[in-house]
Amino acid sequence: MRVGEGWLGNWWKELVNPLKDDGGRAAPQAMGRRVFSLPSLISLAVAVALLVFLLLRFEVDLGATWRQIAAANPWYLVLAVAFHYSCFLFRGLRWRMLLENVQEAGEASPGALHCSLLILLGWFANSVSFFRLGDAYRAYLYYEDRGASFARTMGTILAERALDTAIIIGLLAVALPFLAASNPGAVWLMAAISGGMLAALGLLVLLLYATRKGPVRWLPGWLAGRYRQFQTGTLGSFRRLPLATFWGLMGWLAEMVRIYLVTLALGIDLGGPLVMLATLANSILTLVPTPGGLGAVEWGLAGLLGQLSTLSVAAIAALVLVDRSITYLGVIVVGGALFMGRWALRVGRAGRRVAG
Repeated sequence: MRVGEGWLGNWWKELVNPLKDDGGRAAPQAMGRRVFSLPSLISLAVAVALLVFLLLRFEVDLGATWRQIAAANPWYLVLAVAFHYSCFLFRGLRWRMLLENVQEAGEASPGALHCSLLILLGWFANSVSFFRLGDAYRAYLYYEDRGASFARTMGTILAERALDTAIIIGLLAVALPFLAASNPGAVWLMAAISGGMLAALGLLVLLLYATRKGPVRWLPGWLAGRYRQFQTGTLGSFRRLPLATFWGLMGWLAEMVRIYLVTLALGIDLGGPLVMLATLANSILTLVPTPGGLGAVEWGLAGLLGQLSTLSVAAIAALVLVDRSITYLGVIVVGGALFMGRWALRVGRAGRRVAG
């Protein structure tokens, strides 16, 4: 099944596909065009402005911050990196399950490692482009590799996001009693976040179930067919839900352990509930349409810790910088290497086919 038809399909294909039909030879140039496109540059400028505002607003002592980073325990940081990348494995196991839930008869099951690497490539695309195109990029790569329906794959990713939303709400509910006594303001913050996410999840479920017996009537024929595939991918993913929830929860726990290990490396006493809240806030703030949430994550996380903890400005800045080095800069480096390796492999295969 093709990704789309007409001008809309061609625009979408050009937007999300960094690998051209010439065996992938134009992949780095195409990705470069997306990184240096006008929307990406505007979002990057916004991110830089937020970072500058953060430095000025909190009057960060860069010298004290650097001294705390330089004194960090490297072994804890190595463990933090290991736990960060373990979350891709857990999420790959979950995504594989969701894909298996909706695959057609005779369709081969994807490998867990393959799914994990595609998720990492999606995070890389999110980190270098605007408006979180990584999810669409991941679905397109799966379409390229397996020939599966792009719309159906996007449905599994939406189901993945719905499961994550439910887990976040549950974890916020767990952290709430521990924060209520010492941080009353956190109660209202968490209630607002949970309420907004719950409302969004409810609207999504209502929309999908309201149209489950057929596509929206005003959609053109080819788009109605894609919508049916998308709907199948989303609603059909919610099978074997306990195990899918378990793998998702393991991914979130791995992220929490990462932040906890960063605090240990820096000699910071943050406390379990605040570690949990910081992890969830970090993830939510990446939804801001700057590359990888750059600027928004740093500003929001620093503000949150400044309000709810007794940490010094230098300690907060050190924590944010080290953790974002792992989750943002690290993903750009590792994901970029994976992207180039995939491109080189495709070029090699294309060359062998021509030679043969």
